[in-house]
Amino acid sequence: MTVRQARVYASRRGRQPATSGANVLELVRVQHWLEDPVRRKVPRGAVLDAWNFFEDLARGLDAVHRLPQQAAAHNSAYEKLFGGESDAWTTGEQRAVLELITAGVELWNACPVLVKPAR
Repeated sequence: MTVRQARVYASRRGRQPATSGANVLELVRVQHWLEDPVRRKVPRGAVLDAWNFFEDLARGLDAVHRLPQQAAAHNSAYEKLFGGESDAWTTGEQRAVLELITAGVELWNACPVLVKPAR
């Protein structure tokens, strides 16, 4: 669903969004990076947002087991990503991030979609 579709959906039901702006998860940028992580620069903000979203999604669906177990490489990679230092990832850290984001995308793609949700 796009932001516009969400606004139309809410408007038709007599509701207003909680905020005027919307946070958008830039999964297309993340997907492009996943296609060639060696040659493409890490879209830091998009990957950080996706990482946080996928962890929240997994917890919300009681599907944490579908994401890789967090290890030292994940923690170190996350700290570097948060600090804007993803260029300094070790091979192990990059592999950990790729594994987690790929699993998150698979989880997201496995989520059921409601075309016409009930009121």
